[in-house]
Order: sequence, then C-alpha cells, then structure tokens
Amino acid sequence: MTRVIGASVPRLEDGPLVQGRGLFAADVSFPFQLHMRVVRSTVAHGRIVSIDTAPARTYPGIVAAWTSDDLGAVPPIDFRDDRVEALVPFRQPVLARGRVRYVGDPVAVVFADDPYRAEDAAEAVVVEFDELPPVLCADGDPGEFDKGLSTEPMIIRKAYGEIDLAFQSAHAIVSLDLTIGRHSGVPIETRGAVARYDAASDILELHGAAKVPHRNREQIAKILGRPLNSVHLFEGHVGGGFGVRGELYPEDVLVCLAALRLGRPVKWIEDRHEHFVATNHSRQQHHQVRAAIDAQGRILGLEDEFFHDQGAYVRTHGARVVDLTAGMLPGPYRIPAYRAAGHYRLTNKTPAATYRSPGRYESTFVRERLMDAIAEKIGIDRVEVRRRNLIDKSEMPFERPLHTLGDEVVLDSGDYAGLLDQALADGRTASRLCQ
Repeated sequence: MTRVIGASVPRLEDGPLVQGRGLFAADVSFPFQLHMRVVRSTVAHGRIVSIDTAPARTYPGIVAAWTSDDLGAVPPIDFRDDRVEALVPFRQPVLARGRVRYVGDPVAVVFADDPYRAEDAAEAVVVEFDELPPVLCADGDPGEFDKGLSTEPMIIRKAYGEIDLAFQSAHAIVSLDLTIGRHSGVPIETRGAVARYDAASDILELHGAAKVPHRNREQIAKILGRPLNSVHLFEGHVGGGFGVRGELYPEDVLVCLAALRLGRPVKWIEDRHEHFVATNHSRQQHHQVRAAIDAQGRILGLEDEFFHDQGAYVRTHGARVVDLTAGMLPGPYRIPAYRAAGHYRLTNKTPAATYRSPGRYESTFVRERLMDAIAEKIGIDRVEVRRRNLIDKSEMPFERPLHTLGDEVVLDSGDYAGLLDQALADGRTASRLCQ
C-alpha cells in the first residue's frame, strides 16, 4: 500500500505544463467560432439614455451586437450559496438595464469572426449616459440604488454576553478606527470563457470554468432555463485564481447564450484592463472597534461596528464576507461578551466578492491591531497580552454562542499558546540565519 499521509507525493499535473502542452482558456478553440467583445460603461453612475449598435454592425465580419433589449427575459445572476432575500433586488444583470453603476459595467456585446474586428466594432458602439452623482464611501449616509431601494440593503448583527456591563465595569476602554483597502487578485492568466452548443445532442459546453464548476453549472442551467444534465463545464489548466476567477460572471452567461442563439462556438478572453475594472474586488471595510479590558489587559467585552463596501451589485457570494467578518472577529481569544454590526453597503465601484479567505483576513487584521493597542495601553509586551487572552488547549472544544453562515462557531481543537511559541522560535531562527 502506498503511503500518502506524511510522505512527499509526486505531483501529477506538472508534465503538460513543463513540456509546454498546457491547455488554458485562450488555448481552447473550435471551428467557425465567434469572438465576443464587451462594451463597458465609462462612467461610475448614470442613466442609460441610448445605446446605438448600428455603427458596429457595419463592420466586416460582425455577426451580432446586443444590448439588454436583445436578451429578453434573462434573469440576473443569482447566489451560489444560500439565498438572501434582502439582497435579491441588488443582483447584477448580464447587461446593464436602465442604469450603469460602475466603470466597467457591461452595456453591450459584439460578436465577430475575428477578435480584432470584434474589438474595433465594440469601440464603434455609441452609448449616451445621463451621469448621476456616484456613491463612493460606504460609511457615509446611504444613497439610492434604485427607486425605493437604499444602498444599505441589510445590517448583519451578532452578539452574546453582557456587553454593556463589560464596558461599565472596565478598567480601561481601547478604541480604534481602522480601514482595510480594496484588494483584488491579479493572476497571470485573465478570465476566459468559450461556449459551444451541440444541437444534435442538445449539450451546451462551457470551457474555462474555475473553482466552483458544479455550482456555476447549476446557475447557468437555471438562468438559461435548461435541464442541468444538458450543461457541461470543462476546467483546463488555470494560470492563477486567488478566488476571483471562480465566480459566475456576466461574460460566462453571455457566451453561453450566444452559442445557443447564434449556433456557433463563442470565445471571450479578458484583457488586463478589463480585469482591473470587471473582475471581483474585495476586502474594503471601515471598522470602529473597541474593547473593555481589566487592569491586566484581559478582554471583558469587544464591540465592533463596520461598513462593508460591496461595490455596485451583489454578486454570487451574497452576504458571505460580512457574515464571516462579524462571526470570526473574536478569533482565538477568550472574549466573555461581544457585539458586532456589519453594514452591507452598495457603492459605485467594481462589485466585490470572495477573495483569499473571505472574512478571515478582515477580522484578523482588526482583532490583532486591537491586541497591539491593548498592550500599549496597559504597558505590557504584545506577546504577553496575547498569552493572557488566548483560549487554553484544556478548554477545547470551545463553543461560542455565535453563528456564522448558519453554523455554530465551535473551536474544536488547538494549542494556540503552543503555536505562538513555535512561531516565535521559528522567527528567532530565521532572524539568526539572515544575519
């Protein structure tokens, strides 16, 4: 029997890559394929007055040019996880309808027999906007997403323990105002989607899928009104993902719809500029956090109010990042009382979604900055303040009266103090080696 656990296992996937035989999205091509180019909003917020695709249709090799009026009853892109009813009106349509809400918002698509012709024709599409003031700050007063809809669709609240009593009885209160900048992944390979429809077998194929192909398959079938077994997704090699490449985007739906309607394979490869404005962003939050502590620097209560900048639309992750941030903020520390309020805000920026441990990074950044501030307030070492607050291994499993994403928060095992000691020892060793 081959030993796997604890052994060095040879990688199986390297052969084609080191031999130059990798198959990435751009390497997938089919006979008679068309190339799709997306016309994107050049303004952050505005009403669409008119979209004239007629100039694009005059270019040689152009097969079709669509706006939202040409799509019919194609629904917005839905959630891939639990449905959050409060967020349903804020989902993204595959092409903008009525308004554009961020620079990069897809407003039209052009299909041609050559990628360069498609790009030239897309530049000829004339879009007239009536610009509106953009909402750029998530922590200001909520604005208007649409008629009757606020840019704050929900507030996620979590709490346990006697938080008010903790602050009333505290030796000291430590408060911080923290911001986390907007992040995104920048993989070597940008997004790509290639769709093909086999009418004889009634099978729709999408090549270039990444991360969650089964869930994306379910969504594509639902959006296009097709049986699930008639939609097949194929994932080849992936030149980096960081999480941002794996969600379902408007372009994925559009190439599938075009393959069905135009009867030819359709290919779309994102360029780098598009990636910056159209692929998911993440992280941007503003936290106003405070801790009630005793004279030894032990936390009696922790309270946080934060504002999550979701960008222009709710994408497939729904409220996952806000919920995880609020649910995981206490981390590995013994915190008797806790209260958090996460404001879910829409702004006129590229929509945000999951990216590299969603909610974990944000909550860890805030929590550990707070621990440093407590150490400074009491006048003790930063390592010592953590030792005094860490949950001990003898307390495992440690249950918190919290839920996140519908699950109870239970720290089932761990020797946090031991891990801290190991990290310190490894740090000292690395420091000596560098000298």
